[in-house]
Amino acid sequence: MPNQWSVRKALAGLVWIGLVAMTTPLTGCATAYRHENITGGYTDFHVEDNTYRVRFKGNNYTSRERVEQFLLYRCAELTTRLGYDHFVLISEDTLDISDLFAQTGVVPRNYYATALIKVFRQTDHPAAYDAQEVMRRIRVQYPDELGS
Repeated sequence: MPNQWSVRKALAGLVWIGLVAMTTPLTGCATAYRHENITGGYTDFHVEDNTYRVRFKGNNYTSRERVEQFLLYRCAELTTRLGYDHFVLISEDTLDISDLFAQTGVVPRNYYATALIKVFRQTDHPAAYDAQEVMRRIRVQYPDELGS
């Protein structure tokens, strides 16, 4: 029966190598700006009339600042895609959704940001963001991720 033990050990090793090979491409890189998938990204939901909930989820390699900037970029992008010029942040929040390893400092922390926005064509609202200006400013910060 020693051969059976060796076969089990070899299979377990192969399974481990396979898992590492599959997950390695998913780690080590900050979340890209794209629709949400397993490594993070943005989503948006129509709430009512001109109101939308937007979120951006990072991974352990995406800084809090990047998560918040990509959320703001998505708010602006959604605004223009819908044919509007301005948006107002009704509420916003950034959550630390780090796992135990990140909380103990073994790996970087993980952030998730959400915003509730109202979109407008023209507005005199003092807190309104000009969507085109927001996108231009953030593209300058992240030219590789968002284009120039």
